[in-house]
Amino acid sequence: MKKLKRNLLFLVFNAWKLYKKYFLITTTNNILKAFVPLVNIIGLGAVVNALVMNENYENVLRIIIIFLSINLGLLVIKEIINLIELYSMRIASNSAQYAWSEDIVNINYHYAQDGSIQDLRMKSMGAHPAFYLHYFGSLISCIFQFAGVISILFLLSPLFIFIIAVTSALSIILLFKTKKSEFVFQNEIIEEDRKIDYLYKVMTEYDFAKEVRINNAESYISNKYSYVLQKQSNKLKNLYNKFIRINSLSMIITVMQTIVMYFYFSYQVFHNQMSIAEYIILLGAATLLASLLIEFFDNIAAIGRICERISFFKDYRKFMKNHSSIIASNKNDEIDIDFTDAVIKYENVSFIYPGTNKEALKNIKFDLKKGEKIGIVGLNGSGKTTLVKLLTRVYDPTEGLITINGIDIKEIPYQQYTKHFGVVLQDFLLFAYSVKENIILDTEYDDAKFQSCIEKSGLTDKIFSLRKGIETYIYKTLASDGIEFSGGEGQKLAVARAIYKNAETLVLDEPTSTLDPIAEYELFSKLNDISENKTTIFISHRLSSTKFCDRIIVLSNGEIIEIGSHDELIKQNGFYADLFNLQARYYREMAVSNS
Repeated sequence: MKKLKRNLLFLVFNAWKLYKKYFLITTTNNILKAFVPLVNIIGLGAVVNALVMNENYENVLRIIIIFLSINLGLLVIKEIINLIELYSMRIASNSAQYAWSEDIVNINYHYAQDGSIQDLRMKSMGAHPAFYLHYFGSLISCIFQFAGVISILFLLSPLFIFIIAVTSALSIILLFKTKKSEFVFQNEIIEEDRKIDYLYKVMTEYDFAKEVRINNAESYISNKYSYVLQKQSNKLKNLYNKFIRINSLSMIITVMQTIVMYFYFSYQVFHNQMSIAEYIILLGAATLLASLLIEFFDNIAAIGRICERISFFKDYRKFMKNHSSIIASNKNDEIDIDFTDAVIKYENVSFIYPGTNKEALKNIKFDLKKGEKIGIVGLNGSGKTTLVKLLTRVYDPTEGLITINGIDIKEIPYQQYTKHFGVVLQDFLLFAYSVKENIILDTEYDDAKFQSCIEKSGLTDKIFSLRKGIETYIYKTLASDGIEFSGGEGQKLAVARAIYKNAETLVLDEPTSTLDPIAEYELFSKLNDISENKTTIFISHRLSSTKFCDRIIVLSNGEIIEIGSHDELIKQNGFYADLFNLQARYYREMAVSNS
């Protein structure tokens, strides 16, 4: 009982804290809703009584006008408040959806795609005020109507209160049984809902369209979808079969209740224990009471199920709080640090991806001075991209520190820190907005700066060929005349975005992986210009593209095995030299075979 009380107080205070306006509006609206049927019952009884008593036409008309005026006034006010409530509910719902989206953005990167966290979020949704306040509003309406109906029955037929309570008891028990089954079902299908959502996304979104078609994966995906849907449908069928049995019994009870009501009240009328007006009022009140009891306990059962979801809600909020440490650093005061003269140091950094045991990086130690250009090379899986993910705070090191001018980067507010890094990821993405917005994002537009960026990235000719120029939308998701950039063009746009940011440090993770050799050569020829006076980290699987770097770090199995300039590493005749010579021989053979 104490737990239930705590949970109810939590629901009320949480709703008041987040949505005061919606809370007040829905409460007011449901109180008004409660009075409308009561006014109808009493008004109808008053009119019938006036007619039975043979009152004059003017008195009857006066009663009708008063009754209709009150009824109309209540309905108009209720309708106005109802519109305000719908608006408030929509705002609350949108706010909740935004909050959940923000959670995914703010949580530490690894957990953003964790299925168990997504399932926990779905289970917690029912305990969010945006999705339970209407139950409280409906409960308030029931309480007010209940008080009015009980008052009428107590004055006119106290015994019937006991009769209808007894006959409704079994219906209420059946109702709780139904709600419990529904709650269990909803929890059971959460994982399947997530799978269905994913498969629907694969089947309908443009990003997957080519893969599905060229691999003839239509039937494969369709079969997956049908299997999960059938599995869920079987559970739904079992639930509805149970509902049919329960609801059939409930309807039999309702019919019996109605028969008892009519016989009981008719008996009293025939024996002059009740007037016709009282008979009509009691029929309306008793019918309303029977439905009220079901609705009241329906809401009680729903709120009970919501209380059970509070543990999910609290677990979810706690998880978000404990695993959003990177974004949480924004609450810290900005640190006075000169990023224009920054020295970046990896100090014995090791890293293990969450959920694994293998070290992706082991005791990494090096520094990066202002204006220095560092190349990072190695075989696939050697830890190149992981090294960058730690620097850009996609992850935090498992052991060791990364510092800037001696300050642990974890102590620097995330927003302050990231605005000093221009990053081009290997798996970059473009947004379904204009070319201009994709490059400048939410920064101020500077035409001269913009033109310089697209020229350096090699996009000038492409953009000038577009009818709407920089206002052209990418993809047709949000604009029917949107266009799709090729992989190489998209990569150039990602480079332009990083340049426009004008950050002190550039991080280029395979920035030419989708470019043809000519475009790659053109970009590299401009790279010194692009990275002028900037500290640059450059990752590439093509070792010839790192020759311009001041130093090259060679990784293998998460460890630094060699470090030095291109010439120094070639002279060492080690792993780098072997790999470079192997690639050079391959390109020479390709050139010969193509000549």
